[in-house]
Amino acid sequence: MRRANRLLLLKTIALLSMVRWWNILLLIAAQYLTSVFVLQSPSLWKHTLMDVFLHLLVLSTSLVVAAGFIINNFYDKEKDLVNRPHQTAFEHLVSQPTALNFYLFFNLAALVIAAGISFRAVLFFAAYALALWLYSHKVKRLPMVANLVKGLLSFVPFFAVFIYYKLPHWELVFYALFLFTLELSRGLVKDVIGLKGAVVFGYPTVPARTGDLGLQRHLLMVNLWSWLFGAGLILLNGPMHWGILLYLALMLLLQALTTWKLPTWVEVPEKANRLHSIYKLVLIGGVVLLPLLH
Repeated sequence: MRRANRLLLLKTIALLSMVRWWNILLLIAAQYLTSVFVLQSPSLWKHTLMDVFLHLLVLSTSLVVAAGFIINNFYDKEKDLVNRPHQTAFEHLVSQPTALNFYLFFNLAALVIAAGISFRAVLFFAAYALALWLYSHKVKRLPMVANLVKGLLSFVPFFAVFIYYKLPHWELVFYALFLFTLELSRGLVKDVIGLKGAVVFGYPTVPARTGDLGLQRHLLMVNLWSWLFGAGLILLNGPMHWGILLYLALMLLLQALTTWKLPTWVEVPEKANRLHSIYKLVLIGGVVLLPLLH
């Protein structure tokens, strides 16, 4: 009995690893912070958090995203065995049939919960679940297009609450677009880390297909977008909190550093790994700073 319980615990942890629970927690935090501090008056935070439909929306989002990670893991299993063998081997404690059953269950549960919000919410999450499957099944083999689509899909849930409250908030849009450029850079860093697996299994990622110069050109394009969205945010918001301005400046510096150094680290995955960890931290910082937009 003790051994069975231990195995069940290990499988539960493996499933949590498979659905990238830390990403889902960050998404949940972003949705609540946006709802309480940006789209609604902070003084009404109790009223906002008493909104049952908001909690249903966050729960539906979390379930669909968890399902998306499962199906992405399913299609990437060979490549992941090369790029992150230990984590992938641990996640294989959850068999593929069981993982696919969870994928179907999470999506179905999300749609049932969304039905408690509105029919429009059901359509939104059904379309989002389909888009996540199409990305994993087809789109991710298209260089740079895959990075763009992945970045957009990462931020679609961020706008779910925006759509729910039906409020025009262009500062939030430009801030999200700026974070989107950081996610694009993070994706390119991750492509460098996973270059070996991409080459072995024929995934045409940007560094695998275009080489160092192509990678640098793509990074320069992302840099330009960062400047445009950052400038748009400043122009629309007028006087801004110093914390947001400092964050924008540091992130633009990080983007420039990435453009300069990342192409030289293609053969040094350890440095690219450290840079990838930095991008994870700064994206968390971007979420934490959301209340300063109000």
